[in-house]
Amino acid sequence: MAEKQTTYDAIPYPSNPFRQTRPERLAAVAKLFGMEAPPAERCRVLELGCSMGGNLLVMAQDHPGSQFVGIDASSRQIADGWKTVEQLGLKNLQLKHLDVLDVTEELGQFDYIISHGVFSWVPARVQNKMLEICQRQLAPNGIGYISYNTYPGWHIRGIVRDMMFYRGAQFADPAARLAQAKGLVHFVAQATKGADTPYQRLLQSELKHMGQMEDYYLHHEHLEENNQPLYFHEFARKLSVNGLQYLGDAEFSTMVSSNFSGEVAKTLHELGAHDIIQMEQYMDFVRCRYFRKSLICRSGVQLNRTVTPAVVRDLLLSSDAAPVAAKKASPGEAPVDTETFHTASGYSVNCRSPLTKAALRELHAKWPMPVAFKDLVAHCAADEKGAEFLAGEMLTCMAAGVVEWRLTPVRFTTEVGKTPATTPLARLEAQRGYKITNLRGESIVLDELHRQTVRQLDGKRDLAQVTEALMASLERGDLVLQRDSDKSKVTEAAEMRKLLGPALQRVLANLANKALLARADA
Repeated sequence: MAEKQTTYDAIPYPSNPFRQTRPERLAAVAKLFGMEAPPAERCRVLELGCSMGGNLLVMAQDHPGSQFVGIDASSRQIADGWKTVEQLGLKNLQLKHLDVLDVTEELGQFDYIISHGVFSWVPARVQNKMLEICQRQLAPNGIGYISYNTYPGWHIRGIVRDMMFYRGAQFADPAARLAQAKGLVHFVAQATKGADTPYQRLLQSELKHMGQMEDYYLHHEHLEENNQPLYFHEFARKLSVNGLQYLGDAEFSTMVSSNFSGEVAKTLHELGAHDIIQMEQYMDFVRCRYFRKSLICRSGVQLNRTVTPAVVRDLLLSSDAAPVAAKKASPGEAPVDTETFHTASGYSVNCRSPLTKAALRELHAKWPMPVAFKDLVAHCAADEKGAEFLAGEMLTCMAAGVVEWRLTPVRFTTEVGKTPATTPLARLEAQRGYKITNLRGESIVLDELHRQTVRQLDGKRDLAQVTEALMASLERGDLVLQRDSDKSKVTEAAEMRKLLGPALQRVLANLANKALLARADA
C-alpha cells in the first residue's frame, strides 16, 4: 500500500506539463538513431511520480486514441488530479494512488514509461525498482524517460543543499525550515562578500538561482532527505545491469560535440568517439552539467549511432529562429555573407549558404507550424543535389538546437476560422488562472484580455458572439481596455466596442502564433 502521508501531501509540488516527455518527441529522437517507436497516436504511457497528473492531462487530451496511467504516493495530489480528469471528461487517463515499490505486472506493458524529477529524490531501493519496472514492463520497442540530478554540477550545488539541509533540520514547521535555510545561505554569502574567491562566486551564483525558484521547488530540492545525484556513467551502468541501454538525451543538441569550439570538439572526439557513454561523460565534465533527461530502451534494440542527413527527408521541421543584422564589411574587405539566426530560447547558428538561409526564413515564416522537408525543398526550388545539401544543413541546425523535428502532423492551426477553438484543458486553465497549456505541450502565461478570450473559444461561438461576451466583461468591469496613445482606461461603451474589434483580431493572431488554436478536424 502507498504511504498515507508524504512530504508532497504537506507541500504539494505543482503539476506542470513537461514537453520533452511527450511520446511524439521521444519517438522523434529515437528516429535519429534508427529506432521505430510506437506511434504516439496509439500507445500506452506510464508516468512514475505523476503528482496531480498535470503532465499526463495534456497528453491524454491531445492523443485520445492512446491510454495513460499515472501513479504517485501522495494521496492528496492524486485526489486533486482526479478532479481535473473528471471536469475534462477524459476516459483514457487513470491516476492511481500507488507507491513505486508496489507496482506489479498487473499494470501491463507500456510503450512509454516516463519519470521527471523523481529518480534523484528517492532512496536507492526505489531507483532500482524504477529501472526494474522499465525492464519488465517496457514494450520491446518502447522508450523510457528518466531525469535526474547529475555530477559534476551537483558537487557545486550540493554545497548549498548541505548548508540548507543542516539548518532546516532544526525546525519542524515546513515554512520555518525553508525560511531559516534560505536565511543561512544569505548570511554566509554576505559574510564572505568582498572576497573574490571561488567559494564566494559559487554562493552568489546559487543565490541568483534560488531567487528564480519557487519555495515549493526549493523545499523539495534542498530540504528533502533524499537527493542523490550521480554521474552519467554510473546511470548508464545501472541501465546495463537491468537489461536496458542509453538511447539518447531529450535535448539532442547536448549529445553533439561539434557544438563546442573546434579545439574542444577535436579533443572530445579523440577521448570518446569510440564510446557514446564516455563521450557524453566527458562533455558533462566540460559543461559542469547539473541535470540530465535521459531516454532509455531495452539493451537488445539495435541502435545506429551514425546519424546521417538521410534521416531528415522524412521529417517535419519547425523553427522560430530569426536572422539578426549581418555584420557589415569594413572598407576594403570582401562582403560578409554569413548570417546568424537566433531562436527565442537562445540557440543560434551561422549560415553562409543562400539555400540554408532561405529554408530558415521559410520555417520562421510558418512558425509554429511544421513544414515537411520535401515541401521545404520545393519552396527553395532545390534540385536533388540541393536537397541532399539542405538535408545536411537542417541536420546541423537540429544538432544546434535551432530546428525542431517531428514525425506526424500537429493538432493546432495558425488559421483563425469562423468559430475558433482552444482545447477544453486550455479553457479550464484560463478559468482558473493565467497559465495555460498550448498544443505544443508548453505552459503559456496570458494577460487578462487573452485569458478571457480563451475562455470563449469553444468552437461554437463565432467572432461576433465572442465580441459580445467580451463586451459584457468590459461593461461589468471584469476586463479593461486602454487607449494606445496614453494607456488611459476606456469607459464609454461606444469606444470600447470600437477598440475591441481590432484588439480581438490581435489577440486571436497571438493565440494562433502560440499554438493555442485547435484544428477543427483534430
